[in-house]
Amino acid sequence: MKSLPLLTANYRYLLKQIARRGGIARPVLYGMGYCLHTLVANSRLLEVLPLDGALVRAWGPADAGGRVRLAVGIRVFQFGDVRFAEVNLPDNDLLAVNEDQAERLLSLARKLFDEAHEENDPPVLSAGHAEALWSNTIGYLDEPRLNRINSLGGRARRGVLLTGSPGNGKTTACRWIWEECRRRDWEWTLVTPDRYTKARQQDDVESLFSVERRGIIFFDDMDLALRDRETIRETDDQSVFLSAMDGMNVKRGVVFVFTTNCSLNLIDRAFRRPGRIDLVLEFHKPEAALRRQLLLRWHEDIRGQLDIDRAVATTEGYSFAEIEELKNLLVLHFIETERYDWDAALRQFKLNRQELSSAERRHVVGFDSAANASNGHCMNAMNGGEKY
Repeated sequence: MKSLPLLTANYRYLLKQIARRGGIARPVLYGMGYCLHTLVANSRLLEVLPLDGALVRAWGPADAGGRVRLAVGIRVFQFGDVRFAEVNLPDNDLLAVNEDQAERLLSLARKLFDEAHEENDPPVLSAGHAEALWSNTIGYLDEPRLNRINSLGGRARRGVLLTGSPGNGKTTACRWIWEECRRRDWEWTLVTPDRYTKARQQDDVESLFSVERRGIIFFDDMDLALRDRETIRETDDQSVFLSAMDGMNVKRGVVFVFTTNCSLNLIDRAFRRPGRIDLVLEFHKPEAALRRQLLLRWHEDIRGQLDIDRAVATTEGYSFAEIEELKNLLVLHFIETERYDWDAALRQFKLNRQELSSAERRHVVGFDSAANASNGHCMNAMNGGEKY
């Protein structure tokens, strides 16, 4: 509370700067959510101004409109008949608009965002997977439902584990949920193995689970932290990870989504218990109905020259990623020949895989080959190799 007078004084000073330099007589401030970022990207830049005499360009590429980005300063924009300013600070970005135009600008921003981010259809998933994933992530965090869960003493957090061999929809499923989270302007974070390792080295794993508001944290390929201590050599990664997860005091609601290429029997049982993981979805190679569903989403020009029944039959045992690669080969062949040739795509695909397999065998020798044979892609991934 001692810092509150200083904080409010800083904001009053900031408002005076905006009014004087930005030409906004009675400014009000808003935090920069995704809707407002979309608004900035689609507005006309009028001028770039220093903030209290300081103008610092941000490191990195220009924004979506090719305009200079700032670390410290003010950019003044026009959208329709509304003038507003983006205020760039070292730890925060704010939007300022005249108080009598604030509601109109926010309405325009929401409309623009919705038009730019139309709701996507669920990806091609196994029966029940799409509904289960939705209800345990986006549906779980929906405000009326979350408020009712809290009022009845339920947990304000949820754990979801997506497991299975690579190329069968885990990443696509996460991308769908991430996009829906972003559309709602909820908080989201992606924790990669590199980020986990860095936090582990800095004794700061707890920060990976922290959220300021309602949102989803995605833990991608977390084999190192989730593996079974009784099956794989024991480290303290699992206990550190689980302690950090259990220690979170969640107030507004959070969902943890974990992905791993390990089979379920290689995941530590302590991690899989209820309260940590509440839903497990296993992703397998698609059956015929799912392969057909995926093919029917391809461009109409491709579908018009493709025998769908034959394509479904000849992709038995293929992963989603492999079928998508076949589509890419079809397109490449079309660019060269002006026709879609399914047989040519199949031949090229098999040739590419044979060459890749030969290269893999040339690199896997000695003890490494024995390790890969006994432990499969999960162990190989933990050793820093490719995941197949």
